[in-house]
Amino acid sequence: MTAAEHPHYSSYDATTVDRLDGFYGEVDRRLNELIADAVVGPKVLDFGCGYGSLTELLRQKGFDAVGIDLLASQVEAGKRRFPEARLEVVDETWPLPYDTDAFDTVVLRESLHHVVTEALSGDAAIAELARITARRLVVLEPNPSVQLKLARTLIGHVDPTLPAPDARRLVEAAGFRVRSVTYHTAFTLPLSGGYLTRPLLPRRTPEAVWAVDNALVRMFGRRVAWRYLLVADKA
Repeated sequence: MTAAEHPHYSSYDATTVDRLDGFYGEVDRRLNELIADAVVGPKVLDFGCGYGSLTELLRQKGFDAVGIDLLASQVEAGKRRFPEARLEVVDETWPLPYDTDAFDTVVLRESLHHVVTEALSGDAAIAELARITARRLVVLEPNPSVQLKLARTLIGHVDPTLPAPDARRLVEAAGFRVRSVTYHTAFTLPLSGGYLTRPLLPRRTPEAVWAVDNALVRMFGRRVAWRYLLVADKA
């Protein structure tokens, strides 16, 4: 079985890019802004870019960004939606086709758990990512809280998870020094429906809703958060 044939990819097709037009699009944008704020240097690789919304935001902010993904349907849908973004389909061959220190920052938005579980050798894959990273690694991952696991069970979504302590150990073993691990989205992400279920809030949700969401994460941290952001520098 190739990585692209894993069951957790079955829910994604070219039509789900339209979710970006609804409330999930606002959640997506805000998460991308968090990532962009952590990026350093001009050259950025968006590893596992999906439809390329992050790649496009980085382009708009002046970064020399390229997004890669192994799912051709997502990349082609992303090219239609973001025609100026550099989005490329890659195969599952390791090593990666880039020079050592080719990118100032490498971003893995909700893709590190795929690398760890689907690459021929998770440790070797992380080492390869470290090879092409000159300065910084930025990781956004689902936080495997009780509520996330319950929600996935209810909707039948099968996908591996990578707890923040495990992600930290992996990147540190690959030669990075973790600067920060922060937690985000208490209820806005699940209410957006993501790419899988019906959104329960409109796109033009009042800013007060986001303020309450942020306050809950500040008070309760990883116990209520649906995502974590790990930022690490090359040691």
